[in-house]
Amino acid sequence: MKIVLCIAALLLCGFYLSKYAFDRPPLRGMGQEGTADMPVLVSRARPVVTFAPAKDMSLTAAGWCSLSPETRLSVPGNGRLWLTTYKNGVGLLITALAETESPWLWEAAHHHPFPVLRVGTIPYAGETLHETLYTLSADADPFQPLHDAAKNAPCLVYRAKLLLDFQQMQVIIEYHEPITQEQALDLAYDLPYLNAFQERGRAACSIVLPGKSSENVLPSRIEKMPVADKAISRIKLSRWTGEMQRMGKL
Repeated sequence: MKIVLCIAALLLCGFYLSKYAFDRPPLRGMGQEGTADMPVLVSRARPVVTFAPAKDMSLTAAGWCSLSPETRLSVPGNGRLWLTTYKNGVGLLITALAETESPWLWEAAHHHPFPVLRVGTIPYAGETLHETLYTLSADADPFQPLHDAAKNAPCLVYRAKLLLDFQQMQVIIEYHEPITQEQALDLAYDLPYLNAFQERGRAACSIVLPGKSSENVLPSRIEKMPVADKAISRIKLSRWTGEMQRMGKL
């Protein structure tokens, strides 16, 4: 009888433990009903972070995938990327969390994946926000299948990113607007256009760090994300995300 009771107790404990494990929300996923009033990408593990897209944005895609970013060594890096995309009828917004896997770190924002038109940093909630403007050709753009513009049209890109958790996590916002090939040739000299575009990029979305302000809260429900659409090239995504470096190496 004691043996039967012990077995029953073990089975009951196993049931509750498995229920607890399966009922727990994922560490990173899609959330709703937080600071933003639409589905957003959320990390509830360190670092705790989410996003607040502009109200005119509509979610178009969400998913995660593995990455093999470039390094200055003879082997590629290793990481994971969670991303969402939104549209507002004018541009494409991407929000992303890019996490390294040991022994890799993200390179400290000195080497950009593409030639830049403008680069700078500003203080942001106690962190350093890295901002860049650059043009992205259609053949290098991993999100080109999601654009409404012509297939060969380049984009002007605003990128804002934070390097968190000792360079193990990149928090990325990108805003894309299609341009013509002729515009791409002379944009570096069109300062009013670049200034206006940078402001549109900043207004498209903001990074939310709930631990930095009591006004910001994580969504109350977080759901697991599917694997990202295979139309989004993993090779192009790995380059787009940026370089990695090995821990302890410059």
